Amino acid sequence: MINKTTFNKLISDNMYVNIINTGRMFVIREEGLESYLAYRRNQQGIVLCNAFVPEVHRGRGYASQLILHSIHFAVLHGLRIKADCPAAEAYIRRNPEWNYLLSEFVKA
Repeated sequence: MINKTTFNKLISDNMYVNIINTGRMFVIREEGLESYLAYRRNQQGIVLCNAFVPEVHRGRGYASQLILHSIHFAVLHGLRIKADCPAAEAYIRRNPEWNYLLSEFVKA
């Protein structure tokens, strides 16, 4: 598990927008619009439910940044991830270094 200072350094080195955690979503607010990754916590960890990026913001990497932020959040808090969101599932498939975070019932 990493400490909060290391987590904040990872975030600042890899992301260029401010991401807000509402407790149910990670949100990027830009130009009056919201991009988000909805999630829920359970006993095993964090379930990534749904990602949305407004059409005018697509192609800026916001979905990837939200998903990476959720992964860093899981690492910081010692949580497993279940990717119910197709975008999150695809991101983790493209970045297998995060496979160790997947819940066992997801890998099977």
